[in-house]
Amino acid sequence: MLNFYIRKVDLKSGETRYRTVLTKSGKDIKTKTFRRKQDARIWGNRAVLESQEQVAKGIKPCTITFSRSADEYMSWWTGKDHDRVRLVLWWEKRLGKYLLSDITPELIRDTLKPKKAQAPATYNKHLAVLSAILDYATLQQEDDSILEQYIDDNPCKRVRSLKVDNKIVRYLSDEEKPRLLKAAKAIGGKFYLKVLMALTTGMRKGELDWLRWCDIDFDKELALLADTKNGTPRHTPIPSIIMDELKKHREIGNGLLFPSSTDPNKPFDFRKQWASCLKAANIKNFRWHDMRHDTASTLARAGRTMKEIAEILGHKSLASTDRYTHLSTAHKSQVLNDTMSKAVKL
Repeated sequence: MLNFYIRKVDLKSGETRYRTVLTKSGKDIKTKTFRRKQDARIWGNRAVLESQEQVAKGIKPCTITFSRSADEYMSWWTGKDHDRVRLVLWWEKRLGKYLLSDITPELIRDTLKPKKAQAPATYNKHLAVLSAILDYATLQQEDDSILEQYIDDNPCKRVRSLKVDNKIVRYLSDEEKPRLLKAAKAIGGKFYLKVLMALTTGMRKGELDWLRWCDIDFDKELALLADTKNGTPRHTPIPSIIMDELKKHREIGNGLLFPSSTDPNKPFDFRKQWASCLKAANIKNFRWHDMRHDTASTLARAGRTMKEIAEILGHKSLASTDRYTHLSTAHKSQVLNDTMSKAVKL
């Protein structure tokens, strides 16, 4: 039987709030805070009445926890997002014990609040993963062969994502790039190799993480990327100067180029080395993925066409590559100005 009680909360600012706590079998299952005690009482009474109506209509209450639903989702999911497991575990740590029916838009916003201080894309990715799990739960609810009660609607649909400015492109300046390479070389080993490959090929981090030695054609200087973000396999050229460095680490077989030291079937995460590298090079606000932007920017400033850049990066649409147009245009303008200032004297 659902019941509720109201708790008075005194804030540090001196203001007072009233928190309605719904209880079931003596356990607190849901809370909501109000400015007025009257509003807190109305909400509590409404929740109890709705629960009683569901019982009278024979509607079963939700019995599935978020933790269970997340586990079922991961067993069902067949996508290629290598970061999906981490994000699902992030949500499971925070919402694992909640029943699906107790996950509200308000709870989702409160849980995501710390992510608002980070990049909008990070916030949106966390929200998207949660939405995918809860979408799966609604699919289970629609399955007549499943007798347990999941949820009818996904509460994430009522939580707005943040606006992302994808036009912002961060790439290395002419002074930063030598510093980054020098710092990476000082760390050495396969970290240096991975940085070189990221800077010169435009491969995504996930593509490099899961690249295997059998995917490298040393004669043609190519890497076969079978598992790409857009689902289309592609051959990525590797510059000769990088091939020379790659051959120093060459192995036979189908092992990963950058395996974990504890599990060779998983990639090594050079997170600490990357942080140390940026600090030593005195480079700020530069992510690993920005090296892919730097590859494209370098090609654009060298006057390469958008189609050439798109093919190297593996973009399906030129719209993704269009953000670099201003760089190639600026390069052409500089070439024209330099040439004409020498040829025409006024």
